[in-house]
Amino acid sequence: MLRFLPILSLCITAAHAQTNMLSPSVTDSTATASKILLVPFQPMMYFSDADQDISRFSKMGEPQIRNQLRDQLDLNVYHQLLSAFDVVDLWRSNSLDGEKDLNRIYACTRYTIYSSKQKKELTQEKGRYESSREKLFLEKYSRKSKDQAFWICDSAVMLGMLTERDIFPYLFRKYNHQYILYITQFEIGTSNKNTIEWLKQDYNREYTIHYNLFDKTGELLRAETLTIKAGPENNVNQIAELYLRAIGARLKEILIVAGK
Repeated sequence: MLRFLPILSLCITAAHAQTNMLSPSVTDSTATASKILLVPFQPMMYFSDADQDISRFSKMGEPQIRNQLRDQLDLNVYHQLLSAFDVVDLWRSNSLDGEKDLNRIYACTRYTIYSSKQKKELTQEKGRYESSREKLFLEKYSRKSKDQAFWICDSAVMLGMLTERDIFPYLFRKYNHQYILYITQFEIGTSNKNTIEWLKQDYNREYTIHYNLFDKTGELLRAETLTIKAGPENNVNQIAELYLRAIGARLKEILIVAGK
């Protein structure tokens, strides 16, 4: 039986778990309350219509562009979280052989779409609700207009279901963490693909990540997409500086608010 099948009977917004998240009042003395395992998205979960242009302007091949953007997203998220939490990035944790564990996670991940309808039904079923502080934060960043610079959505989220029965106990024994942050998908979408506008670089882009937050036992606590509206930049370094860093900062803010 799959260890992760209970995911669909769990509430994304398990308030009782979030209330203690990252707080020194956590009663489980066997885990570090503020310690997060960071799992970057699998290379095949990268979707972009911009690689050709970014490649040309950055003077890199398209495979290198994809690697660079994955690396920069992971690095920016890591550094943003590190200012508030104890973070182990499995991609960069060479001393603990983290990349081997990362590949083990990828090997047992089955992807499926999680909807806001499922979230609502399970929230009602479990009787677990978001705090007023969290509701205010999420409402602040819900999409209200097409010109909005940043928004959060809990519909059509890519959920990474870990099907290996012993994966969560194994990771906990090794890393002594409290939470796993799994970025399951990364997207770049471009608007205004009219030929004249394209030649003038008169278009906008959107950068979107899908993320799942689990506790140490594998219970899903949150699953959302974060999207930032961007300009026509085609330089990898500019994209990282202007947008990937901002995504990391927003993600940190969400985890802090969710834990208060």
